[in-house]
Amino acid sequence: MTSSDTNRPVAEASEPAGPTRRRWPLWAVASSRVVVVVAAAVGVLFHLNGFPGLRTLGEHYRLDLDVYRLGGEVFARGGDLYGQLPPIATGTTLPFTYPPIAAALFSPLSKVSLYAASMTVTSLSMLALLATVVLTLISLGVRPRTLVWWSAGAVFAVSVLVLEPVTSTLNYGQINIVLMMFVALDCLPKKTPWPRGVLIGLVAAVKLTPAVFVLFFLLRKDFRAAVVSALSFAVFTAFGFALTWSDSVKYWTETIIDSDRIGGPAYPANQSITGVLARLGMDELPRSILWIALSVGVLLVAGIAMRKAFAAGEIALALTVNAMFGLLVSPVSWSHHWVWAVPFALVLAAVGYRRRSALLLALVAVGLAIMVYAPHWKLGEGRWSGLDWPLVDQFAASAYVWWALVSVVAVAAVKLSPRVTPKESDTAVH
Repeated sequence: MTSSDTNRPVAEASEPAGPTRRRWPLWAVASSRVVVVVAAAVGVLFHLNGFPGLRTLGEHYRLDLDVYRLGGEVFARGGDLYGQLPPIATGTTLPFTYPPIAAALFSPLSKVSLYAASMTVTSLSMLALLATVVLTLISLGVRPRTLVWWSAGAVFAVSVLVLEPVTSTLNYGQINIVLMMFVALDCLPKKTPWPRGVLIGLVAAVKLTPAVFVLFFLLRKDFRAAVVSALSFAVFTAFGFALTWSDSVKYWTETIIDSDRIGGPAYPANQSITGVLARLGMDELPRSILWIALSVGVLLVAGIAMRKAFAAGEIALALTVNAMFGLLVSPVSWSHHWVWAVPFALVLAAVGYRRRSALLLALVAVGLAIMVYAPHWKLGEGRWSGLDWPLVDQFAASAYVWWALVSVVAVAAVKLSPRVTPKESDTAVH
């Protein structure tokens, strides 16, 4: 398989693609589109400059973006990137935790005001979210394009208004959504104008964790893309060495293994297997051993689910299962890292609808409820260490983990026959 081919030919299915789309009255279509436009506009205004009754108008401070800017500033003037940075706007000091190439990319943000940087990153993140959803819907075979864009608008509106991984990413000024878009661009289109794998290597060089998506290429037997990913990562990392040798040496020999720089693993927002074990009060050695064992188990189940998805022509399902695997086994997966839950829930909804799977549809509903309520924030208030909690609270506070685990197991267990590509007339909104 070449790196420019994503979707294998879809075999004729022995099961229907799903219920035939009904013809909706014109008034219903028009009304729903008005709701989508209004909701999306409210979400955009809310995050850019506040919205009356929802958020005070004016600049909203984005803590992580402030750290990015300072890292870019220190890099630009040749300072010690992994020493003590200047204080952020609140007066405290926080460390820069990304590789040097990331600081180089952030350096332009240090040339503008925090407000201008905030507007830029927030706008880019929202555009990236919309692009990711569009790519996912196209990969799912949704058509015509008008349905793709209106559906994407609805998902976008819900995400920016009420889904915690997205709202937290935007509130912190994080780059998770932008990285997600680059991964989707590299994996979901049928063809790419660049060698497939280049973007995975780039984002892995910026934030390491996207390297987990090499698994996507390996299970697709697209070994060329896997090699390109590795080469791309090496090239961009080498570019970081060329820009700042001392910072690169320090990062790759010291900073990368200094877990204290990114916060304690028991903090309630750490929605990963390690976070669950840390909140149980386990010592580091037994916790690490159990984490390795559980991670291997999750890898096996996720691998089964991804192979079934590939065989069924569900490329987006395979990619989002890969994302869930990465979030579960990463030592630290803050809740704002879970932006991949949005396309995952979307894919589960589409696959569940087409294959009439009540289980998958129920998991979508549960996942949305969890992301709206975000129990780790509700239960963590006043006891942010995450330790010495009652078991019931610990279970509830790790809701993202349980939902992802059950969902990946469900995908591995349900029947996924190859889907029939629907005719234009079967999916059109009339």
